[in-house]
Amino acid sequence: MLEIKNLTIKAGTQTLLQNISFSLSPGKCLGLTGASGSGKTTIIKAIMGILPKSCALTAGSIFLDGVELNKLSGKKRRSFCGSVMGFIPQSPMTAFDPYQQIGTQMIETFHICLKLPKEKARILSLEQLEKMNLKDGNRIMNTYPGQLSGGMLQRIAMACLAGMSPQYILADEPTSALDEENRNHLLKLLQGQLHSAGILFITHDLAALSSLCTETMILDKKTIIEQQNTKDIFYHPQQAWTKQFVSTLHMREGGGWDWKDLK
Repeated sequence: MLEIKNLTIKAGTQTLLQNISFSLSPGKCLGLTGASGSGKTTIIKAIMGILPKSCALTAGSIFLDGVELNKLSGKKRRSFCGSVMGFIPQSPMTAFDPYQQIGTQMIETFHICLKLPKEKARILSLEQLEKMNLKDGNRIMNTYPGQLSGGMLQRIAMACLAGMSPQYILADEPTSALDEENRNHLLKLLQGQLHSAGILFITHDLAALSSLCTETMILDKKTIIEQQNTKDIFYHPQQAWTKQFVSTLHMREGGGWDWKDLK
């Protein structure tokens, strides 16, 4: 189980997150939404141990299967990344070295994290690209990140993650760069991961929340203001920000919005 207990993050005297608590078990998808800049990505960075040097965890703890991550050395903490914790970034370009071909990076990832011989790592890379609707795998593996679109890089990042089958997936706006067809395909793949993985799913995509997340948390003013069944969040919002969020949705849909429209 991934447990966040009373987490507070500061940058100097500025509080970025205040008293954040939640838990995530394998087989569960927990949604997280809120206003831009409310601190959603900071939560993932804190879990991964990749906060900027200007930021500090000033209170609280992060436990992964009983191990307190924030008390581990950087090297030991990095050993959890890959097969235990997987990350899908909001900006897929940041996930890849711009000076190495995609194939080199995928093969190296599977070789190091899964201890696979490089030929088997190459075969796994091609298989995972195929699963992400990237049929021309050999060509893609010979390209550099800068030669590919953001949407394609997002799918390649998901291919890397799926190949490692992590126990916990931290997904930061994973559908934002995808067209509808590939967005739906990605959601199906994530749904398939739920048999063995827990997913923390950050998004503004309401249809994705409805199809994937059993529960949803609302982040506002640096703290979680509401957490309940995802459907109830939109039918029975409790807090002012959530009520405004739902009201905006109704207005956007011309007053004809209903939960079944998000299925």
